[in-house]
Amino acid sequence: MPALAQDQRPRTFTLMNGGAAAVVAVEVSPSGQARFGDSMIGRVELPPGNALHMTPPPGTPCLSDLRIRWADGRIEQRVREDLCQPQRMIRLTPSAN
Repeated sequence: MPALAQDQRPRTFTLMNGGAAAVVAVEVSPSGQARFGDSMIGRVELPPGNALHMTPPPGTPCLSDLRIRWADGRIEQRVREDLCQPQRMIRLTPSAN
């Protein structure tokens, strides 16, 4: 099982914006710790209907929380996302406002 243990590191994932507003920031924290760092997309915006391939920063644990900041001011938290899962796609959907 050592090969499996070596493979337990965050992988590049796809973030798909299915919402009505642009995503302006994606921040990551170890799950349950609320230690969010800088946005993983920098100054880039992710427009509705588009996707980005994202690579978690070094040292990011497999189970992480994501904080999504939208151009319309909303903030969404996605908790316990498994960033070590291969070919991971995270779909953001419109809010239920």
